[in-house]
Amino acid sequence: MTGLLWVAWRGQRAQAAAIAALLVLYGVSVVAERLEPELGGLTAQLAGFLPGAVCLIWGAPLIARELETGTCKLAWTQSLSRGRWLAVTVAVAAAGAVSATAALAALLVWALPSAGGDPTAWPYYESHGLVPYARVLLALMLGVALGAVTGHTRIAMPLSVLLTGISQLGGRALREGADLPYWTSQKIETAACLALALALTGIAYLAIRRRS
Repeated sequence: MTGLLWVAWRGQRAQAAAIAALLVLYGVSVVAERLEPELGGLTAQLAGFLPGAVCLIWGAPLIARELETGTCKLAWTQSLSRGRWLAVTVAVAAAGAVSATAALAALLVWALPSAGGDPTAWPYYESHGLVPYARVLLALMLGVALGAVTGHTRIAMPLSVLLTGISQLGGRALREGADLPYWTSQKIETAACLALALALTGIAYLAIRRRS
């Protein structure tokens, strides 16, 4: 298993580097806010784009590129089940996505230390608590599932970004309509995102199983 994890990580270093570069840009925006008070809230406003970046850069190409190039077949012919291959590949990507979210959360705690009187208002709700982690995993698995189903990065990448944006807007609309307390809303939305991410994992697995 250790060797398989190393191979998966080696194949995803470019995606990890791209997300790391995005975090550096977030860091620059935090510094800009500190130096220029009129830019207050800039980093928090941009934080909502992390799930879209993860699904575009990491999720959508993760399986689609393997299918396009045929490199996945080498793994499948080495006594490695498709389910295990998918699990390890996704686990590495998920660890990277969650780590990126944690790094961004740390930046936001510094840039946006208080709720400003309303913890359910944008952008505080979108960038604090459990929801950012669940959303980034949902975005990742949406990209993975679309890549596995379509088998083409050029189709999966834009479609995953579009659907991620729609899901975020839909979640915000439902939250505002329900008018629930902060932590209740966080728990419900987190559970819903994780359940959808798990379902998308199953879809990706079935799509891979059906390929020759």
